[in-house]
Amino acid sequence: MLDFLRRTFTRPLVALWLAGSRHSWKRRLLPRDSPHVLAPGTNPERVLIVGDGAASGRGVVTHDLGLPGFLARSLSARTDRATEVDILVDDAMTADECTEALASQDLRRYDIVLVSCGANEALALQSPREWQLAIRTLLTTARLKTSRDAKIFVLAAPQFGVNPHFPRALANAVDFHGGVLNTITERMTEEHQGVVYVPESRDQIFEEAGAVRYQAWAELIADRIVRNLDPHRPQAPSMADEYEQARQRAFEHLESLGTANDAIVDRLTDKARDRFGAKIAAVTFLHADTEHVRAVSGLEVDAVYPRSDAICDVAIRRRGPLVIEDARRDHRYTGFSVVAGELGIRFYAGFPIESPDGFRVGALCVMDDRSRRFSGSDAIALRDLAAEIQRHLYSREGVGVG
Repeated sequence: MLDFLRRTFTRPLVALWLAGSRHSWKRRLLPRDSPHVLAPGTNPERVLIVGDGAASGRGVVTHDLGLPGFLARSLSARTDRATEVDILVDDAMTADECTEALASQDLRRYDIVLVSCGANEALALQSPREWQLAIRTLLTTARLKTSRDAKIFVLAAPQFGVNPHFPRALANAVDFHGGVLNTITERMTEEHQGVVYVPESRDQIFEEAGAVRYQAWAELIADRIVRNLDPHRPQAPSMADEYEQARQRAFEHLESLGTANDAIVDRLTDKARDRFGAKIAAVTFLHADTEHVRAVSGLEVDAVYPRSDAICDVAIRRRGPLVIEDARRDHRYTGFSVVAGELGIRFYAGFPIESPDGFRVGALCVMDDRSRRFSGSDAIALRDLAAEIQRHLYSREGVGVG
């Protein structure tokens, strides 16, 4: 009875603080980039992150600097293999919604499924009985849909008292309740073979979240994952490989339409450079191992470069714009020759060019040797110019692409 009363009175106070406080983690920015990250190498581990909370990347602008990116790199450093991470997260996702999300996925293509849930139920002070039913259903669904050799890792719900702005009395009540839910979760994982419980980390902080904290958290999770993996287990099939093969066929089809020495593409590339006042603008296409420069404004360059050294290869891995406001301050890009070499590029913005059937074959990009800001209206203008190039390229076969 006392537990019921505590939950009844505390729940609306927590909801009020989350909705109204300027310190609420609900107000922090979330990544809006492609829900896929890759740590390069061979024989990739394929990981799905599903759930809520800090896994959604509060406080950083890209999943590369959140848990997914650091986890991919941490796992690759330990396994000497590539790591592909797909991200199926929502800041408000509950365990029931997580189950629905997993039910709609082909989980057989993943070696590892990382489940992050319970934060929203802890904040809502969900009854232990309801939580037990929800987490049991979630784990049963995940186990049934994954391959026999896949591993499922379940993260504990976090403690909220580490947030100095969260009222202490509310934090104590929520954390006590979260501990109850975590005890149930740990017990439920023991009922399923191949399911591993990962205890809560003090680095899983909801306020002041940033790349350093995500890196520390990812290191701890990667250690737990590697200790539980069988290095001799069969690998899951790669959907990424299938996509890349289809993407290359789309590139080859575009080549057959004739894209070299196109005056309209040249004019639109000049227009992009003028619109953004950039040092360089270019249209590039990506083949299997090479980047082909089809138009460039502001520079004399070779026509073909290694794909492994092309920032545009990063740009085509997402549907929206890739914006790097200062590449020299971003460790992900400092090794590219356009950044480290004579050009000294610091700013990059690129938008994918797609085939009519949706494969990203190349990109329109603008670059500068000084750091710059790139607004939402700038992103729209770049998108519109990329779409104009796209429509022109495929107008040769009478297909409109917008």
